[in-house]
Amino acid sequence: MPASSIPQIVPSKICLNCDVCCRFPERESFLRPFFMKLEIRQAIEYGVDSRFFSNLGGCQVDVVPHPSGEGYLCPAFDPETSECRIYKVRPLDCQIYPFVLMWDQEHQSVLLGWDTKCPFLLPVDDGFEPLRDVSSLPVVPTLPAEMMDAAQEIFAQLEDGDLSSRIVAHPHLVTPFQVDVVVLHPLPHLTQALGFVDH
Repeated sequence: MPASSIPQIVPSKICLNCDVCCRFPERESFLRPFFMKLEIRQAIEYGVDSRFFSNLGGCQVDVVPHPSGEGYLCPAFDPETSECRIYKVRPLDCQIYPFVLMWDQEHQSVLLGWDTKCPFLLPVDDGFEPLRDVSSLPVVPTLPAEMMDAAQEIFAQLEDGDLSSRIVAHPHLVTPFQVDVVVLHPLPHLTQALGFVDH
């Protein structure tokens, strides 16, 4: 799936000032981006060393120590500029963020959610402000209309046969349940397709 098929939702200005994406507190973080086979090949063509991929058929990327000595970075991330060196061919996992794919708590259903670790803006009574405290979320959060539209578009693409089959081929794209992810849509067709896969 070409990167251009999923629009960037979060404005670049916010991304470039973010201190969340592409950084991980531990080397084996389950939040490291997952690369499918084609995405690994493209990342290597764009200059990411193949040694950062433990399985060229599809895997999470291995991370590198942060130059500051605290935590780890995706090897495609440039901490000097806060830019992705492979942005044009970044994996689906990164393309859809801050939307994420995860299992529900019972590991019975695949969900599309919004990751509240992203410091993008969420609506409040008097306008918009960065979300810093997950407990401040309403029971059913309302995202700005353009984000709800984007969520619907991603939902449609994830439930589509072609993209769904690619995810089924790489079931580790679906992360474990995360309490700080707001559930937006269940994904019944993808759940059913993954039901036949040993995950």
